[in-house]
Amino acid sequence: MTTALPHSATTSLAPGCQTCAGRPGERLYSIGTGQPRALAKADAEAAAFGDGAHVHQSLPDDQYVVVRPITDTEAGQP
Repeated sequence: MTTALPHSATTSLAPGCQTCAGRPGERLYSIGTGQPRALAKADAEAAAFGDGAHVHQSLPDDQYVVVRPITDTEAGQP
């Protein structure tokens, strides 16, 4: 199952992700890891979104999630 998520959804921090660098991420797209070519589809979506979008694997949800790090300005911080 492929799910388009609203832009207001955020992920928890991914401390090991060098791209996010400790910032929360905006969830843009997700796909179950059991789907055929799920990682390739998630990678293609991340490339289409651009602007720092990349793939995280969410083990509790068993999904690949395309995220874009939220900047300090977007988070409402000065």
